[in-house]
Amino acid sequence: MANVKSTAHHAWLQFWERRAIPILQESRNQLMGMMRRAEIIRPAEVADVVARDPLLTAQILRMINQRERTSLSSDVVAIEAAIMLIGVAPFLERFARAQTVESLMLPAHQHEYGNLLRLVFEARLARRLASFYANKRFDAKLGEIQAAAMLSHIADLLLIVSPFLEEKAPQVAADVPELLSLWQIPEPIQALVRTDAEPSTRSVLQHAVVPLARLLAKGWWQDDVQQKLTTTAAVLNLPFEEVWSFLTKQLLAFTRKEGRSNQLYSPARWLAMLPGEWPKPTIAKASSQFDANVIVKDVLAERMQALHLAGIQGAPTNQVMTLAVRALSEGLAMQRIAFTLLMAAENALRARYVQGVAPTDSLQTLKISLEKQHVLTKLLQKPQSFWLNAANYAQFAPHLPVELVEQIGAKSFCAMSIFVGDKPVGLIYADCGLSGEVSEFHYQHFKQICLLASKALAHNARRTSV
Repeated sequence: MANVKSTAHHAWLQFWERRAIPILQESRNQLMGMMRRAEIIRPAEVADVVARDPLLTAQILRMINQRERTSLSSDVVAIEAAIMLIGVAPFLERFARAQTVESLMLPAHQHEYGNLLRLVFEARLARRLASFYANKRFDAKLGEIQAAAMLSHIADLLLIVSPFLEEKAPQVAADVPELLSLWQIPEPIQALVRTDAEPSTRSVLQHAVVPLARLLAKGWWQDDVQQKLTTTAAVLNLPFEEVWSFLTKQLLAFTRKEGRSNQLYSPARWLAMLPGEWPKPTIAKASSQFDANVIVKDVLAERMQALHLAGIQGAPTNQVMTLAVRALSEGLAMQRIAFTLLMAAENALRARYVQGVAPTDSLQTLKISLEKQHVLTKLLQKPQSFWLNAANYAQFAPHLPVELVEQIGAKSFCAMSIFVGDKPVGLIYADCGLSGEVSEFHYQHFKQICLLASKALAHNARRTSV
């Protein structure tokens, strides 16, 4: 299997060793416009066009570093330096007539073209973020930082393009470092791309910042995003909140600049979701059995993003819990939800924030004693969750608190303890109604929402204590 993979990678590398790489139509149009006044165009103006196109960036750096050299020749890292070596007029003459990806892919292959544009926008955002944070540590060689960011996903881009250049093109891409090595791209750029390179401060920062462009697409609340920002804060010796503030401002500036530049994709997905009122989701009611497919997933994402951001901003406890309950109700379509607060003096849990029931419902006044051992007392020993369902009901029914059985009566629900530091503060309960069944989909997202609530409360507690 390893030999097969090695052979496929070799074929891929041979395919792209010197083959002309198509560029974006946007780049070609801008270069074409410069040809009429080539004698007054500065290399920096051309470099600005190249820097927005990862395909053109790859082609220029490959061409200039594969040139025949004398013993005094040096590696070229900066795009502007490459253009100066080639000459503005010869450069425009060559690339203003280059083949474009649009001529290869449109109009028949809109889906593949959309995927390519997504990668282009990710590369542009990665370059912006890498440049910004590198400036914060006064990196003297931004050209290396920017080139590495633009080329970090070049293999993915070429994999989309290759079938349109040749029907039998290899379909197993080699790793980016292998490709850059073949192209004789300067070692400083390769070192910033490779994950196995000797770690340095700038490479650690680069590997923390560049992936954000892709990770943010999965949601602001993801642990991976938090880990990358934590690493960034440590490298720059800055508070996490300040690094977060830098990021949100850069994303807003990026979105304003890029705008809705095509109909297939908008970079506005990177904007932070702010807490506040959101439109209510439309949920299909064709069946009493819950179907995860009817959830409006954007609403769930919005609610979770709002909860995450509330934690970052140090929102008060009542706002955090309100957002958590709304995430479960409006985003996850759970019906009966309650945050039960731990009352140490009473050794009991009391319902505090309740959603989905009438004012006279017993859930509003629920009080669960912790005198005897049961499922909920176990949950309060450490941060953990519990899912009661048809498969385990017979096993756990004898261990449910009497109050929950008599007053609530659901045979399927999920619950999770909420901790601030090492202290339990309460428990969140949610179900899908008296006869509804809580699914695996519910349970997994329920846990994520509860974890976000715990993080937000803990963050608020730290701010209050300072």
